[in-house]
Amino acid sequence: MDYAILADAVGPRVGATQEWVFHILREGIISGKLESGVQLKQDEISAALNVSHIPVREALRQLEAQGLVRIHPNRGASVTKLSRATLEDMMDVRASIACSVLTSSIPLMTAEDFTALEAIIEKQRNASDLFESEKLNYDFHDLLLKRADNSIATLLMEIIHANIDRYLRKSFYGADASRDNSIMEHEAIVAACKQGDADTAEKLLRKHILDAKSRIPAEIR
Repeated sequence: MDYAILADAVGPRVGATQEWVFHILREGIISGKLESGVQLKQDEISAALNVSHIPVREALRQLEAQGLVRIHPNRGASVTKLSRATLEDMMDVRASIACSVLTSSIPLMTAEDFTALEAIIEKQRNASDLFESEKLNYDFHDLLLKRADNSIATLLMEIIHANIDRYLRKSFYGADASRDNSIMEHEAIVAACKQGDADTAEKLLRKHILDAKSRIPAEIR
C-alpha cells in the first residue's frame, strides 16, 4: 500500500503528527483501501509519511481503541476483520443509543434544525457520488441528535459508524434503490420529529438503522 497516496487524500499535515497519521490510516481503513487483515508495518508507514515511529505507534493504538486495528504482541498490527454477528451486534447497539438520544433531542429541536434537515435531504436527492451520499447521511444523523448534546453517545456512534461503514459503504451508499429508500425514511423521521411524536420517530429510526443488516455483504460470515 502506498501510504503517501492515502496522505494526499487526507491533505497536508495540520496539528499533531499523531493525529495526522491517525486520520490517514483511519480513512484508508474505512474507505476499504486498507482491507481487513492487512498488516500495518510501522517501518513502512513511517518511511512513506516521513515521520518517526512514535506518532505511528500512537496512531495505531488510537485505532485499536476504535476497533479498527489489532496490535499483536511481537507481530505488529493489522486491520481488524469483523464477523457478520459482530456487525449485527454493532447495529443493535447503534440503534439503541441513537433512539435514546433522539428522545432527548426532539423537544429541543428548532425550526432552523428542521429547515437544515430538509436541506440535507434535498442534497441527498442530487448527490453525485458515493462519498457525497455518505457524508450527507452522516450530516443528517448528526443534526438529528445534535440538540441532546450527548458527547459520549456521539463518540460511541462514531466508532460504530467507522467499523460498519467500511463493510457497507458500497452496498448502502452506492445503490440507487438503497439511497432512495433511505431518503424516504429520513423524510418520515423528520415529519414525526416535527409533530413532536417521539414514539413514532424512535420506531422509524430504529427500523432505519436495523434495516442495514440486509446490506451486509453475503461473503461476510
